[in-house]
Amino acid sequence: MLNLENLWLTATEHPWLWIPLSCAALISLVLWSGRIRQPSAINLLAIGLVLPAINVSLVATSALMVSNQLSLDVVTLLPLSAR
Repeated sequence: MLNLENLWLTATEHPWLWIPLSCAALISLVLWSGRIRQPSAINLLAIGLVLPAINVSLVATSALMVSNQLSLDVVTLLPLSAR
């Protein structure tokens, strides 16, 4: 089971993790305020920028948190002569 206690610390200590999250939050706040009236611009911002930013940050955070365990699992798959 993955320990999620350090999720906030992991997500904020690397700039390539918190930059996409903060951009997604800022764009979401602009969309939520209702200042943009064009539906095509709203779709572009929501689907084209917010969703990929969230996906990138979540995948990168999970890869960073699981990297130590995955490297141990990969080492156990190696033959004894390669260790």
